[in-house]
Amino acid sequence: MVASFVHDIQSQRVVFAPGAVARVADEAARLGLSHALVIATPGSGARLGGRIVDILGGRAAGLHAQAALHVPKPVAEMGIAAARGADGLVAAGGGAAIGLAKIIARDLGLPIIAVPTTYSGSEATAIWGLSEGEQKFTGKDARVLPRTIVYDPELTLALPAAVSAASGMNAIAHCVEALWVADRTPLLMALASDALQRFAAHLPRVVTDGSDRAARAECLVAAWLAGVVLASGTALQHKLAHVLGGLGLPHAETHAIILPHVTRFNLAAAAQARTQLAAVLGGEGADRLAEMLRGFPIPQRLTEVGFDRAKTDFVAQEIAAMKILAPRKVLAEDVRTLLAAAA
Repeated sequence: MVASFVHDIQSQRVVFAPGAVARVADEAARLGLSHALVIATPGSGARLGGRIVDILGGRAAGLHAQAALHVPKPVAEMGIAAARGADGLVAAGGGAAIGLAKIIARDLGLPIIAVPTTYSGSEATAIWGLSEGEQKFTGKDARVLPRTIVYDPELTLALPAAVSAASGMNAIAHCVEALWVADRTPLLMALASDALQRFAAHLPRVVTDGSDRAARAECLVAAWLAGVVLASGTALQHKLAHVLGGLGLPHAETHAIILPHVTRFNLAAAAQARTQLAAVLGGEGADRLAEMLRGFPIPQRLTEVGFDRAKTDFVAQEIAAMKILAPRKVLAEDVRTLLAAAA
């Protein structure tokens, strides 16, 4: 059978080098920014944000260090208010900071420079997320794709082993799902395989020794590729993680926990993906992912990260209503079975 596809992704400027954070002011100038607001999380994120404010010098509009996981609506509203008068954003940190910058960019039309410090890959996608109550809403918008990404492996050296492992598994989930989504393309599948190989070889090294600069750089490259891969779209893995995120579960750890279970469910109907994943990981895909999860110092069950089993029916109905068909139809009962296995 001859494949058919449409490959249409936006371009981005990527600056990758040890010490690249020092180039943020130059990248802001290149975009014509003279009043850029730095977005970060409290704590260590704020420290990096303050450093970037200093690097920007006269091009800085200040620091807004109030980003939070899943971008709760009140956090988004505060961020939008803080950014009025700015002509651009610098998102410094992981998915929370980049996620808040995306909502601000969506609503105010401001360009983003992303300076990632984890492996979430959000910086390479045009996907935004916003949570309200027990629901998380996502969408795609060209305005939220960062114009420039500044990757500095040195900024990841202090990333704790548990955070490194969870965000790495999050990125691996992007790659695995890309092997079976309906809108996959040969290029994105090739990027997914490349990123998976890099993570399989180097993420365990990073978790064992966070000061391993070579492994850190390889994982950051893999994270970039994994983020690009999300242009192919999402299916059960990401949609389930988003529904669970709306209940307050942490994003990266949730991805990591459900990944082996969702993979096993989907590979039963995705022969090509099963072969490709086995070739990349060196064994049956779901088993290898479960093995990786067990080897990392992160939660292993959904109940360990706050899942209330009483919410099972709610999650099952939410997913069933999405009518996921690729690579197989997902029924509410399927979701209940997956949650029982992962909880």
